[in-house]
Amino acid sequence: MEFLEFKNLLFEKALQVGFSECEIYFSDGESISISVYNGEVEKYNLAKSFGLSFRGKFNGKIGYSFTEILDEAAIDMLINNAKNSADLIENDDEAFIYEGDEKYSKVRTYSEDLQNIDPSKMIELALSTEEEAKKYSDKVVNINGCKISYSSSNYGIYNTKGLELTNKDNILTSYVVPVVEDESGKNDGVGYVVASSLDEVNPKAIAKQGVEEALSKLGGKSIPSGSYKTIIYNEAMVQLLETFASTFSADATQKGLSLLKGKEGEIIASPIVTIIDDPLMNDGLASAPFDDEGVATFTKALVSEGKLVTLLHNLKTANKQGVKTTGNGFKSSYASSVGVSESNLYLQEGKMTFDQLMSEIGEGVIITDLAGLHSGANVVSGDFSLAAKGFYVENGKKTFPVEQITVAGNYFDLLKNIVAIGNDLKFPMSNIGSPSVIVEGLSIAGK
Repeated sequence: MEFLEFKNLLFEKALQVGFSECEIYFSDGESISISVYNGEVEKYNLAKSFGLSFRGKFNGKIGYSFTEILDEAAIDMLINNAKNSADLIENDDEAFIYEGDEKYSKVRTYSEDLQNIDPSKMIELALSTEEEAKKYSDKVVNINGCKISYSSSNYGIYNTKGLELTNKDNILTSYVVPVVEDESGKNDGVGYVVASSLDEVNPKAIAKQGVEEALSKLGGKSIPSGSYKTIIYNEAMVQLLETFASTFSADATQKGLSLLKGKEGEIIASPIVTIIDDPLMNDGLASAPFDDEGVATFTKALVSEGKLVTLLHNLKTANKQGVKTTGNGFKSSYASSVGVSESNLYLQEGKMTFDQLMSEIGEGVIITDLAGLHSGANVVSGDFSLAAKGFYVENGKKTFPVEQITVAGNYFDLLKNIVAIGNDLKFPMSNIGSPSVIVEGLSIAGK
């Protein structure tokens, strides 16, 4: 059955059996991923997927169902399952089918240069990246992973209030993980790129990034426990922001899972800290002109000069709080219900170069890698205790790599204790970005 025919018949039947409002969300995608090892293709995956979810308001409650097949049997199944799920809802939270906005911003989420991508060229690039990594240094003893991936999707929302929205996106990523070894031991590094064309995938540059990072870690040693002036490198800061991103969700605050409940308008961070959620960033990994409820997205400051301006809302959380949605009602997949999540969230960069940050601390520690984030970080309290790696700084310069240390602190205190921000904003294969920052008050446990 054709999509539009399916949609029209589904809406018609649903309204006939008592649904007052209806909506469908669909996603049609494809992906190619190629892994290579020792000069050969190790894995080649080509996948296509289609899914459609149905939401309908029945007796004032929103029921959900989903399918991957478009036929008359699926229509009856969607209606019955949505009706049954609506009947099971016991809370009185109001749910919404959105009528739409007057205007939707344009944002670049799709690259024509990636259209009809040639898998053979992807294979060539992956093999070349592995080869370049191996020959970059005689200390490279293995490649822990070398992969290139492409994905694209066409998705949209239709409802009985006249809303008709569609968008498409695509992305190409490539990475290599070389392992190096010397008399001091082994270490690995990661070289990667997020690209909007095959021409942006430079095997030599990716290999150099990965091998240089691995080499820089060789000879690492622990340092005595104590209080050190600390730079959190941009990629490590991204790890922290990712881990605690849900604290800005209004759904989390309303469920008692975030300490930011009721703190809009209060100072929660250093006055030099501004945190942005930007769904309109061109080529961002989470960019979209509308959220999964059909609300027009827009760029907003969550934290402005240290003050909490807003939490992230979908239609339901905004209604409960008596505010306007921020357009952050997103699904994790077509089959899931609408939740609240960030788009492209980042800590706004400052003006200091990384060298200036090192000069600023004089002597101290750079934290470049954090481990144990799932078990060592409490998202509700903000407390964390994490294994870390990095570098020691003396006289404003890197001296030796540091490992076997633990960094402990509190995320909410950390935001307040940022005293300098770099100009090296980075989104490391993530929709979360950050520059490097100088932070006071962290506890470092070593030897």
